[in-house]
Parts: sequence; C-alpha cells; structure tokens
Amino acid sequence: MRLSSSQKDAIVESVRDVFGPEAKAFLFGSRTDDSKFGGDIDLLVEVPHFSDEIFPQKIRTLGRIQRRIGEQKIDLVVTDGSPEVESQLIVRNARRQGVPL
Repeated sequence: MRLSSSQKDAIVESVRDVFGPEAKAFLFGSRTDDSKFGGDIDLLVEVPHFSDEIFPQKIRTLGRIQRRIGEQKIDLVVTDGSPEVESQLIVRNARRQGVPL
C-alpha cells in the first residue's frame, strides 16, 4: 500500500469526522500496488445509510483529507450497502481489491 501511516490516519479520521464513527474507509486502485508509481488516491467509504447530505459530506471529507495530507487527486466513492449502489462497477471493483484503512 502506497500511503504512509499518517496519511492513512488522516483519511480515516476525516471520514469518521464527517460520516460518523461507523463509517469505514477502504483504499483501492493503483495505490494498493507497491510496484506502481503515482496515481490518485481511490477511496471507498462504507456508511450505514445515505443521508440527504451525501454530496456535501463527500466535499467536506475531501477538503479535510487534503488539508491534512496536501493537495492530491482523490476519488471518493460512498456506499450504503444497498443493492443498487453495490451493483455499480466501481463499487464492485473497490470491494474486490479494497484494503481496509
């Protein structure tokens, strides 16, 4: 995994600060492969249920993470475990290769 422990901590804390203590963060994509270089940070966030504030929550989370680890390209996908969200290709791929943070 190509994230430092301080980056992992910043991501987890930011996710839980915004989405609540039950939220879980997973890293997926190229950053899970130590043999690769560069790449954006792809995150899957699992929440118990979506709220009406899901889009503002995503923006707040991204802002908090970037303030703590520096400006980087971060993709944030949120799922509540519902079949319609879990059936999306990006979520299926993130589940298959995701590493819990």
